[in-house]
Amino acid sequence: MKRTAEIVLTVIGIVLYGLPILLSGIFLSNKDNPQFRQELENIMNSSQEMEGSGTINVNQMLDAMGTFTLVVMIAALVAIALGILSIVFLKGDKKPKAAGIILIVTAIIMTFGTVGLGIFAGVAYLIAGIVALVRKSKKPTDSSIESY
Repeated sequence: MKRTAEIVLTVIGIVLYGLPILLSGIFLSNKDNPQFRQELENIMNSSQEMEGSGTINVNQMLDAMGTFTLVVMIAALVAIALGILSIVFLKGDKKPKAAGIILIVTAIIMTFGTVGLGIFAGVAYLIAGIVALVRKSKKPTDSSIESY
C-alpha cells in the first residue's frame, strides 16, 4: 500500500521544523554583534525606566537567550531526524504503526520543545501519525478460496 499522504505530510513537517532552526541560527549569529548588543541595551534601559525595576545585565540576558535558542535548535533537529526515520519506516509500508507512534509522540513533545515555534510542523506530524495508525494495509486475498 502506498503511504504517499503520510510521507508528504511528514516532509511538510520536516520543512516547517526548519523554521525554528533558521530563527535560532539567525539569533546565534547575531548574538556577538555589537550593534545587536547596543540595541538590546537600549530596549532594556527604556523598559527599566518605565517599570522602575532593578538593573539587568545584558551579558547574562544574551547568555540565557543563547542557551534557550540552542535548546530550541536541538529540539527541532531531533524532530527532523525522527521525521526522516518515520519516512524510512513508511517507505514500502515496512513499519507504519511504529512510524505513526513516532510521529505522534514527536509532534506532542517537540511542539513544547520548540516552545511553540514548531506548532504547525507538529500539526503536520500529528496528522501524518494518525493517518499512519488508522489506515489499514490491504491484505492479499486468496483467489482460490472464493465464496462457497
